[in-house]
Amino acid sequence: MKKTKSSMFHDSIAEKYESDYSSPYWELYDEITWRMMKEYLPKRKGAVILDAGGGTGHWSRELAKLGFSVVCSDLSEKMLEVARKKAREEKLDRRIGFVHADITDLSCFEDGLFDMVIAQGDPVGFCGNPGKAVKELSRVAKKGAYVCVSIDGFYSTLSNLLAAKDYEKVSRFIKTRVAEFHGSFPAHHFTVSELKELFRKNRLEVKRMAGKPVLSFNMAQERLEKMLSDKKFYSKVLELELKFNSEPSIVGSSRHIEVIGRKR
Repeated sequence: MKKTKSSMFHDSIAEKYESDYSSPYWELYDEITWRMMKEYLPKRKGAVILDAGGGTGHWSRELAKLGFSVVCSDLSEKMLEVARKKAREEKLDRRIGFVHADITDLSCFEDGLFDMVIAQGDPVGFCGNPGKAVKELSRVAKKGAYVCVSIDGFYSTLSNLLAAKDYEKVSRFIKTRVAEFHGSFPAHHFTVSELKELFRKNRLEVKRMAGKPVLSFNMAQERLEKMLSDKKFYSKVLELELKFNSEPSIVGSSRHIEVIGRKR
């Protein structure tokens, strides 16, 4: 299976990946994500869920703890190695299967196999072909199953590029919707309307879209990290994010967009 710049980058950070994303900001991000996903989980405890681009298995483990059978797939072999290790440590390895697979080619899975499909942490934007990835996620989902995807928002990144006064990158980004992720590999970004159309084309009826976060997106992350260390502030931000993060007028401005669709 051909390696990509994204998979090689994630191979290189696999061992420290979860610790790098354990700060107050990412705790808030994860809590928002989890609160949303829980609303759409299958009712049947023995349901099978695909965690596509699941990396080190963070969400796979959370789902397994609830009694679901989970398949964690990823193109980065090093990330999967860490995922297996962490699952064993938490005695969840019997509930989680691990598959080396490209999110743009899930031919190892038959049509309509999964009761739910998730792709968190931006694998759809990182894979090089978002359209093909969403087509595959939809294909392997059962009719009526929910498909939950997280992806980088267009306008937030555009704002950051503009603030850096890199006008050449701004022009290129507007045309391509692609920007370098930490200077390591190209990542696709989306507006709300583009995500809706991508889902519609792949037989996914959008049920919810939300920003992660929507109210604190304009704060410098370093400053926000310090503020979120205050438990009272953290609780208030979480409360307000969950209240307003699906407000249509601000979803598209957020750093990350969560889109949840149901397969027709």
